[in-house]
Amino acid sequence: MTNARQTAAEFSNSAGKMAGRVADDMSEYSEKAKRVLSEASDFAGDVATGAVRGGKKAAKYVVKEVREHPLRTLAIGAAVGAVVAAVIMLRNRSDDE
Repeated sequence: MTNARQTAAEFSNSAGKMAGRVADDMSEYSEKAKRVLSEASDFAGDVATGAVRGGKKAAKYVVKEVREHPLRTLAIGAAVGAVVAAVIMLRNRSDDE
């Protein structure tokens, strides 16, 4: 009986040590995941900020070009509109067939 108690105590002690190691590993993985998530969040914020800056620059450029070259801008707009209309007409024609 003493031998069984000793074996049970050793098993319990071994299981406790293993549980402690698993808990330590999980804590370490959890901290790594938090760091990676924080870095990803920072990166996404940087990308969003860059996109906003780029959009503002593009808008300023377009406004400047329209003011400096209104007829050229009108011609480009008309050409784009004609191309879009032609594509729509061709698409509708192929749908009818």
